[in-house]
Amino acid sequence: MTKLIVDSITELQDTGNFELILTYVLIFGFIQLLSAIASNYQQLISETQSQLVSDYMSTVIIDKAIEVDMSYYENAAFYNTFHHAQRQALYRPVQILRNLSDFIKSTFLLLSLGGLLVFLHWGIALVLLLFALPIAFVKWYYSTKLFNWEKNRTALERESSYLNQVLTTDTYAKEVRIFNLGNILLDRFKGVRRELFDEKYRINNQRARAGVFAKAAEIIAMTLSYAFIAMRTFQGSLTIGDLVMFFGAFQKGQAAIQSLLSAVVGLYNNRLFISHVFDLLNIESLLEQPEHSDPLPSLQNSIQIKNLDFTYPNTDIPVLNNLNLELKKGEVIAFVGENGSGKTTLIKLLCRLYDPTSGKITWDDHDLKNTSLENLRKKISVIYQDFSKYQFTVGENIQIGDFSKTDSAEDLSAAAKQSGAIDFINTFPETYNQNLGRWFNKGRELSGGQWQKIALARAFYKDAELIILDEPSSSIDPLAEAKIFEHFRELAKDKILILVTHRLYNLKIADKIVVLHEGGIEEEGTHQELIELNKRYKDMFEKQGN
Repeated sequence: MTKLIVDSITELQDTGNFELILTYVLIFGFIQLLSAIASNYQQLISETQSQLVSDYMSTVIIDKAIEVDMSYYENAAFYNTFHHAQRQALYRPVQILRNLSDFIKSTFLLLSLGGLLVFLHWGIALVLLLFALPIAFVKWYYSTKLFNWEKNRTALERESSYLNQVLTTDTYAKEVRIFNLGNILLDRFKGVRRELFDEKYRINNQRARAGVFAKAAEIIAMTLSYAFIAMRTFQGSLTIGDLVMFFGAFQKGQAAIQSLLSAVVGLYNNRLFISHVFDLLNIESLLEQPEHSDPLPSLQNSIQIKNLDFTYPNTDIPVLNNLNLELKKGEVIAFVGENGSGKTTLIKLLCRLYDPTSGKITWDDHDLKNTSLENLRKKISVIYQDFSKYQFTVGENIQIGDFSKTDSAEDLSAAAKQSGAIDFINTFPETYNQNLGRWFNKGRELSGGQWQKIALARAFYKDAELIILDEPSSSIDPLAEAKIFEHFRELAKDKILILVTHRLYNLKIADKIVVLHEGGIEEEGTHQELIELNKRYKDMFEKQGN
């Protein structure tokens, strides 16, 4: 249309016939309007598509993070993979979509323009293609180099992210200030970021220099092509309109080839980076899952630990050695021992966060390996010493114990009463609807002891058959602690209650105390029996009394 307008102006300006020129201009304007409509809807589709893909990939990564075994969260190599996958999953798939879109669009544009340029001269189309290749090669080569660099520097990237987290989150805020860590860790953060910056800058600087030479070759080809079109016009072989048309076609063809090659290189580049996502998604569970699993029946007698040995993955030091133990229904059982004796590891095995290296754990006569993890964990409630503080409402914090319950207002109140949390919950304006923590509006922060009472309420709230409490009163004052331990005796009437604690003076309520030492059971009995045995437990108890 541009050619027709220019040629008609040149040919008809002496005749005064403006109607044909006006017709061409109106058609040109209508085409521009169609192009504007298409462009705006293309943007709408692109942004909608991007949001859908980003949200989908977020759920895929989170779903995998929930699915993977606990052992992976204690493995540095997994964190490298997970760090990359989290970073790449949100935008690489979107970029692949855009690369594909650009590839299709550029291909159609080249097909339409190619015929036009071949009509002018077949060499023009060939030159256009050949001199675009160096730029594509530079992009391909340095995208591969950057991928390898990022892969090799993952640990350093993670270190900088961790330092940023320490300096900016409430978890570490008190100690950062009390120990004057701010400037020290900030300097360390700056050093890590400077090292990463310098290395990446060197690669980008090399790419920039190579890109200049590649672009210079393309400019030479473009200049020679323009000179050829101008010469043909000067010789009279082309009209002024042809000159305008071919110049425009050449520029669009040049842009289309660059876009096409960039899309191809982009697809290759993004495929490299998205491989991290597939590395994560291809991780398989180390825990055996039965093909068909019936619901785990209610516990009738006991949980039995038979000839149990355990060594953590990727290590060769046994943590538990030939454990044999029976946990009877209706009993309060305490695990005691020095740090590193195996108490926490034994809890992890009972919850099937890991499987034993050898031996087995049975629920009555049912091997835990023969039931699904979901079925087993419906029967278990665990409150760890490092329990989580959720920035949810009071009710939601307690209901985390079992979100499947309905009409649970009475259960919430009963659980809060047993844990001692009801005393401060009733002082809140919105009671169980009160937001906890400072992250969201109208949130209220709790003391360490209050948070622990909320966590304990989760254990009372869930109707579990095996309840495990790891240092359940470490942040609670002695008077409140005594009341809570009274409830433990009642709680264990038709369940198994396991206490892991260093506060031995509370263990007179226990039906059985198991003393662990260096991964084995050294003593077993009631408080009085172990005192009379006059071994490790008595020594520990007397030292605490002093």
